[in-house]
Amino acid sequence: MIKGCVLTESKSNYKSSPKPIFKSIFSKYKRTTLLKEVSEGKHELVAWIAKKKEDSIILRDPSGIKKFRVMGEKSKELLKQPLETLLWIKSRIKEGTLEVLDYEIIHKPYEERRFDYIEIGEISLEEFAKYSPWILRNPKYAASTKLLFLITRYSREFLYGEDFIELLPPMISVVSDPGLRGAKKLKTKFYGVEYELTSSVIMYKQASAAVYEKVFFTARNIREEPPENIKTGRHLSEFTQLDIEWALSDIEDVIKLAEHLIYTVTRLVADKHSELIYTIGERKEPIVLKPPFPKITYDEALDLAKKLGYSVKWGKELSHEEETAIAEYFGTPVWIIGYPVISRGFYYLPNPEDPKYNLDFNLLLPEGYGEVIDGGTREYRYPQVVERLKMLGEPLEKYTWFIELVKQGGIPPSSGWGLGLERFTRFIAGHKHVAYATPYPKLPGITLSP
Repeated sequence: MIKGCVLTESKSNYKSSPKPIFKSIFSKYKRTTLLKEVSEGKHELVAWIAKKKEDSIILRDPSGIKKFRVMGEKSKELLKQPLETLLWIKSRIKEGTLEVLDYEIIHKPYEERRFDYIEIGEISLEEFAKYSPWILRNPKYAASTKLLFLITRYSREFLYGEDFIELLPPMISVVSDPGLRGAKKLKTKFYGVEYELTSSVIMYKQASAAVYEKVFFTARNIREEPPENIKTGRHLSEFTQLDIEWALSDIEDVIKLAEHLIYTVTRLVADKHSELIYTIGERKEPIVLKPPFPKITYDEALDLAKKLGYSVKWGKELSHEEETAIAEYFGTPVWIIGYPVISRGFYYLPNPEDPKYNLDFNLLLPEGYGEVIDGGTREYRYPQVVERLKMLGEPLEKYTWFIELVKQGGIPPSSGWGLGLERFTRFIAGHKHVAYATPYPKLPGITLSP
């Protein structure tokens, strides 16, 4: 060892000091009680000023908001502070009155907040998207975002329990899903080469299933939807899919898996988090979806749509209005099975008993909420994959990495589906538009929103 050389000195010379290196700036502010748990007596609060009047104040913390009458000189000093001032408050509370014994300003805004997120009133979807960072603080929409978190969490935990492996989704790819039902893919340059922002992880799911057999992604997707799709209530341009793939499974296997997941998640929300549903206030009580759900073929769906007054052309996807009418007819979630090959993407396996149709499905939700799951059994055979891509007019060179995998046995027979998490949340919450179930929504036709 060279004496005096830091590279050869023993690591034991560098001992951790019990003293903090930096003086505490923010963690010194401690709360003894969250606002939703406040009772009469003394409390230390850490909260923002959400709204104020001459003799009252509404405070906000992670548990929600609470209104107090104010009493005493120090209490009235709070009313002089601008909205969104963050405070540590030592208080005494009695009969809904807040007496401030001491307080410190943790952060004071440079400018008074102008948007009222406590009483939002009637606003357009464009305004909702524009002010979404403020609207997230409203108890109704804070509850919706927490509900989205819980639905995502319980869905993941369910799949872990079924021995699925979660993989991290790619953000860009040479090529993404060509079957986007009228939407456009967004593109970027990666070292001078054109790439696409992920609109689907379908090919990555199939490739990964060859390794782990049971895989899923919690995948963020982006698509430039037609602007008129904002009116459907269910379309986002940026959204999240729970995307599963299961090697050597059949269509009935993945349908049963989806039904079991939906029941489990809705049951857990109803049993453990009913207060969120009541805070959101769109449903009278939590909803639990109990399988099995009815199944009808595509042709049966067309016949039913015609009976319900719709003119439907065979070989086309059902319109949003037709899907709504069919789901309303059943009053429960309903599976539509076996869409025509000419109406879908290249990755579905044709039905061996009738090759005009795929082994695929959609799950439609009732009450006008529409499609929430899309899936089926995958095409894995090299000649058929190439033929389907050509039929769709897709440039084969962009799919080289995937085609080579298929050609060399790297893609197994599999089935899978994608479940729209924001759509599922919208249904459980009872929202009129999926934007209300989405923090920072990116909506069809609306730009410059956060």
